[in-house]
Amino acid sequence: MLADYASLIDKRPLESLKRIRESEGYARSLLGVKPDSGDAYRALGAANYIIGSLPVHKRFLLRLGGVQGGRYLGIKQLEIAARQGDYLRPFAKILLALAALREKQADLARTELEDLVHEFPENPLFARELAMRRSSSLPASSPHS
Repeated sequence: MLADYASLIDKRPLESLKRIRESEGYARSLLGVKPDSGDAYRALGAANYIIGSLPVHKRFLLRLGGVQGGRYLGIKQLEIAARQGDYLRPFAKILLALAALREKQADLARTELEDLVHEFPENPLFARELAMRRSSSLPASSPHS
């Protein structure tokens, strides 16, 4: 989560990469002990998506340092965490919705937000975001209607 925050909120890529490497190590260790852990895929998915979303020249430099990632692999891993996670499932759903919005997959974002609203009806942020997604998908009314 610290890697996600450093990357997405603080815009500190070097700090984020350091945290990503740490979280990947923890996630791989968890999968070594419990191969069906959906929560481990939250960390791996976020790391792959963040790295895969970097500009080509930055990904190239990272690859030289042994760091790789891919947006679509990250999304697939976040989907696993959103389905199978125990503790981090809701967070995986949030990240999956954000990634879907970035990738122009409005239906996937809406589905994840609907699930979050259903699971956490007391959270006004999910309901508000879902309402914005629904209103942005409505067809524009014609001036002659």
